[in-house]
Amino acid sequence: MVAQYVGKNHRHWDEHLSPLQFAYNTARHDATGYTPAYLNHGWELVFPHPEDRRHATNAAPHQTRRRLEEAYEVVRVNLARAFQRQDAHYNLRRRDWRPRVEDLVWKREFPLSKKATGFNAKLAPRFTGPLEVRKIISPVIVDLRDTRGRWHRHVHVQDLKSAPKPRDLCQQPRT
Repeated sequence: MVAQYVGKNHRHWDEHLSPLQFAYNTARHDATGYTPAYLNHGWELVFPHPEDRRHATNAAPHQTRRRLEEAYEVVRVNLARAFQRQDAHYNLRRRDWRPRVEDLVWKREFPLSKKATGFNAKLAPRFTGPLEVRKIISPVIVDLRDTRGRWHRHVHVQDLKSAPKPRDLCQQPRT
């Protein structure tokens, strides 16, 4: 939000914080259905106008509390709906896969470029393997071993993908 507001002049970004804070606090959020100002203070903020010097009458504390409790109940329902709506999009392509001992997997690599040796990370392979799962430490952490006996310890399953077994590769028809 700050980057969009300041444009090309980055020297005086701090001068815009008050208007940005006011904009954020008075914007109605889709997930809650209310503004942050209302949920925190019990009333909506109004834009200060120099000609309007009237002061709003304050509601009794018990009325404010009752209104906020009702608003919080509506917010709970709205947040639950927003969670379900966003959950469907977030987990759309999620696959539930857990490697087993002796499975063959590919391990994601995170190479860094080195100018001194002429190594370019963009051209490097993204995965190494196939590696064999030797031990399951937890539901999401495994120990792997390659064909030369080198261990890759404590690898997270999000950095793995299943590799076809060697016999599966031989049975595939050539195209």
